[in-house]
Amino acid sequence: MKEERNQIMLAQANALTQSRYDFNVIEKRCLYQIIKEVRRLFIDTHTGQKDLFNNMRLTLTPAMLENLGGKKKEVYDSLVRLRKRDVEIDTEDVWMNTGYVTMVKHNKKQDLYEVEVSSEIMPYLVALAENFTTYDLTVAISLKSSYSQRFYEYCSQYKNRTNKTFFFTVERLREMMMLEGKYANIAHFKQKVLDVAQKEIKELYDKGQCDLWFEYDKKDTDGRKILSFFFFVHTKEEEQQKTNYETVKNCILRISSIIESFFPRDKKFAKRVIQEVQLHPDRAIEIADKLENKILDYPKNEIPAIIRYVLNADYGIK
Repeated sequence: MKEERNQIMLAQANALTQSRYDFNVIEKRCLYQIIKEVRRLFIDTHTGQKDLFNNMRLTLTPAMLENLGGKKKEVYDSLVRLRKRDVEIDTEDVWMNTGYVTMVKHNKKQDLYEVEVSSEIMPYLVALAENFTTYDLTVAISLKSSYSQRFYEYCSQYKNRTNKTFFFTVERLREMMMLEGKYANIAHFKQKVLDVAQKEIKELYDKGQCDLWFEYDKKDTDGRKILSFFFFVHTKEEEQQKTNYETVKNCILRISSIIESFFPRDKKFAKRVIQEVQLHPDRAIEIADKLENKILDYPKNEIPAIIRYVLNADYGIK
């Protein structure tokens, strides 16, 4: 059974989604919590500072950190490491090497953690006029692999595109995830990175705990060497649209069967009915149900006249 869950959406600039960094799972979960607090204070509640040119200080409670998994010391150590971790952003306009966090402080008496977020990162978290990625915090925090976290963000960036498809070169993937020195064999890269992310995200999707999943296939090759991959994002909305399409298609077939059965010689009438339903597919389910009910409610010899009357009076089909 699919589980109900609360949905908390976060957003960040696409440049940050595709930035170069190497965080472990707990470090990234800490960042998700930090991003949540930044957006809550800066955007949602308007209670935080409003100057993007200054570092932003925020407070994390033990309760917030308990949801991140791992032991308390592990979470604390992850916050400390974040201060030393680099993030490299490279766009058409700017190259920058910075960090998310400039300071971490533990107030032992109050048992509160104070974190200072770099002013260089702030615009990528809150100034989102265009080119940004939205993703579900609950999903992101639940992921157990750093590769799954990265690919969940990549897929979230492209999930609203018409074809829901994107591609990366192998070189670009290695660069973004800082894997230049790992999994040199492409088979190992697929097994340890792509397949791990795909499997975990798909399993969560099947449980109703994730809003998307992805498939991938090779794109460009040089002989037997794979140079790049296509990634295909699948969403709940796509699944629902597919279900709706199949339902409408089946209803049109039901309507066609009924019309052909009761009007075997009136091919033009049958054509007009089907054309009208195809032009207005939103009516297909209602018309099919209504015609089948008439068949059950009236004697067979009266049904042709009843069908003509209903289609004309209710839908203008003559």
